[in-house]
Amino acid sequence: MSGSAFSGPPGHATGQGPLVARLLSEYCAKNGLRLALDPQIGHAGYIEAPNGRRSWFKGTHFDLNPLGAAEIARDKAYTAHFLKEAGFQVPRGVLVSAPTAIDAIGRKNPARAERMIGPDHAQGFAAETGFPVFVKPNDGREGVDVLKISSPYQLETGLTRLFRHHDHLLVQEAVAGRDLRIVVLEGKVLCAIERRPAEIRGDGVRTVEVLLSDMPGQTRADLRLLAELAEQDLTLESVPESGRTVRLLPAANLSSGGTGAVVTDDLGSAFMEIAVLAGEKLGLNYFGVDMLVSNLSDPADGYAILEVNAAPGLNQLHPLGAAQATVAEAAYNRVFDAINRRLRA
Repeated sequence: MSGSAFSGPPGHATGQGPLVARLLSEYCAKNGLRLALDPQIGHAGYIEAPNGRRSWFKGTHFDLNPLGAAEIARDKAYTAHFLKEAGFQVPRGVLVSAPTAIDAIGRKNPARAERMIGPDHAQGFAAETGFPVFVKPNDGREGVDVLKISSPYQLETGLTRLFRHHDHLLVQEAVAGRDLRIVVLEGKVLCAIERRPAEIRGDGVRTVEVLLSDMPGQTRADLRLLAELAEQDLTLESVPESGRTVRLLPAANLSSGGTGAVVTDDLGSAFMEIAVLAGEKLGLNYFGVDMLVSNLSDPADGYAILEVNAAPGLNQLHPLGAAQATVAEAAYNRVFDAINRRLRA
């Protein structure tokens, strides 16, 4: 292949394609790179430099992190263990495995199965730490199947339900605080987003069910909705008083209907340093640190790192407003710059 600059990829992204593909298409055209996308939805592909070197991606997973580090970050229990070992504050938690998973591993590796913890230990952990606790898939993404548990009965039924789809669940103590995602690339904070759970505001006239009509479909259909309402002594038929804020889901993920505000300028340098060091201790170059903080300025007031994401997506932030879109696009372009530099090195 010649060394001349080129662009105009096969599977060129249209204005209706995924955000990453659309931004990559524009970036590659301006920077003499070739973009090849899968022909159906433009979710995966590669970027090719004039020298023939390629960098692959799928969704928001880019060739910027070592594979082993990314796998550790994907495992919430391992992440919490190694971060705590390195001196960071994390919620107390216990990893429990489905009996079927323990049995399956026991047939191949009895010694490992003997060290695994079954669901009975979750009740003891919750009794020790106190309710509520959170239960989440150990390798879950985007807040899917994260449950807020307020009683032993809910814990038993929640574990049973989630074990139908997941072999390993992380049970964690509930920690109060403002929910942040801090996105870092090569030692620099790209942006900090404060995330808020999906919520509605009462007007004293309409029922919860009517107020929900303005929410995204995935929020209205979420099985966790009724439990979250019940915790606030509400049902779909309730009429919340004027001005009352009603939480709809336990997780603040934007993909679950939550909202996000850019707070990069308000974030103290100490928290930026914590976020950078947390990802670097796990061997990551590009990552998002999810943490709960008491305030944005001083870690001494308390914080807890919930997880570290090796493929932080900003797609859900982009449509929330002009300011959020500007931040998301700028962050992605910094990521593309890093890929470009590596390709041409």
